[in-house]
Amino acid sequence: MAKTTSTANWQTIDVTTLPSPIAKQYANYKASYAEMKAERKALEDALSAAIAPQVGKRCVFGYNFGKLSVAIVDDDAPKAKPSSAVSLASLR
Repeated sequence: MAKTTSTANWQTIDVTTLPSPIAKQYANYKASYAEMKAERKALEDALSAAIAPQVGKRCVFGYNFGKLSVAIVDDDAPKAKPSSAVSLASLR
């Protein structure tokens, strides 16, 4: 079977353009996500301290398929850059 490929054209939605009920759902999602990120950071900080990589190295973590993975990498990873947002109406 031949593998098909498709290219997704991702657009960032300007959340201020969301209808009120959807905006409320998004706010609830963001609050839950912020709580999860805080817990994930606490876990990763504790694991990094326990592993104690050498100077110039850092731990990175993966969570694919419900498994916890770790790698020790050089401490020189660039930060991701945010993209500009579009309105919900412009996607129709």
